[in-house]
Amino acid sequence: MPGRPKSVTRKRQEAREACDYLMSRAVEAYRAELTKAPGIRRHGARTICHDFEKMNFEATGKLIKLSYSTLIRLAAGGKTLSETNAAKAWITEEETKQVIAYVQEVGDRGFPLSHKRLHEHVNEICHARLGDGFPGVGVKW
Repeated sequence: MPGRPKSVTRKRQEAREACDYLMSRAVEAYRAELTKAPGIRRHGARTICHDFEKMNFEATGKLIKLSYSTLIRLAAGGKTLSETNAAKAWITEEETKQVIAYVQEVGDRGFPLSHKRLHEHVNEICHARLGDGFPGVGVKW
């Protein structure tokens, strides 16, 4: 029996994770190229991006475009878009896992959690970590 189709958000999340993984491998390869001795021919950022795009397409059949300027920035110690957005989130990844475990626990007991109760639970977690200056997660969190 087939499962449900993936949501647009889930598809984008998986595409971003695949792109981040491929880019991290390309960054490692680019850093290895930079450590080569000056007399040895090195591959540039564009060549490495193109090679990894081609390898990924041959392996998975999906084309993921990599930006050479992003590769250079990440190799110099920059952050990915995912890392930057994760730093701006109200709750951390561990807290997210705790909230999911709480929702599952309450559901297993036979008491479905309403959006209002979930909202209150997340606000309590955020108030505990961020203090009284935390305004609340808002309506569309």
